[in-house]
Amino acid sequence: MKATSYELSVIAYYLSEYDMKAVKELGFRTRQEAFNEISIIMGRENNYLKLRRDEFDVLTSSNRKGWRNRPVTQDVQKLFENLSEKTYDEITREVRNIISYAKIDAQSENFYVEKVNTSISSEKGKKIIRSEPKPVSAQKQGEYVFYKRDPGIAINALKNADYKCEYCSEHQTFIRKANGIPYTEPHHLVPMRAQKDFSVSLDVENNIVSLCSNCHNLIHYGKGAENLLKKLYNEREQLLQRAGIVITLEELMNYYK
Repeated sequence: MKATSYELSVIAYYLSEYDMKAVKELGFRTRQEAFNEISIIMGRENNYLKLRRDEFDVLTSSNRKGWRNRPVTQDVQKLFENLSEKTYDEITREVRNIISYAKIDAQSENFYVEKVNTSISSEKGKKIIRSEPKPVSAQKQGEYVFYKRDPGIAINALKNADYKCEYCSEHQTFIRKANGIPYTEPHHLVPMRAQKDFSVSLDVENNIVSLCSNCHNLIHYGKGAENLLKKLYNEREQLLQRAGIVITLEELMNYYK
């Protein structure tokens, strides 16, 4: 099970087993507020978290019926067996850590994009495509591992695309007032949150696409993002492999669900 799906499953179990006690413990007023806010923090559609909770409802002490009309999947059964051995305090601490680390990661992403914006200039960056894997660059803070993003690599990737949107080069953008360069945003096609699942760095030019603001938001939050992902993946598959990043389209899509 991928890292983000596992973490959301832990939260889903917690919300199923302890329901409103868990909702209040995490500082939310309602179940829906918890679903919405946690999903935003974790970067996943809130429907995933709710449906996962419904799956656990069949096994936990929840009064909800959940998904009683279908067999429990093996991964849910196994997770339930492992998580149900933990005390309320233990599972609360784990859930709090998951959410806290996701917030830190989101702040890091925002800092990274801002760093790219302030660092980019016509003189900086060069067109580079890597022909071999790059080692993973990580930094540990307490129990949490941060995977570093290099703004210089992102600037190279934007320059590779001639500062155009790689989903559609005709998409309108605007000119950066600081340096006269067209504004596009770097996006890791295989998300950095997936780094735990790879032994090579995802922070390489081969994995960073240049997107207009609209497409960047679409890929994260919009309906129809599958078409955008499919096009980018088909164009990038061989470049990803050159950097040691081997992934199928289905596996990539799972990181965006």
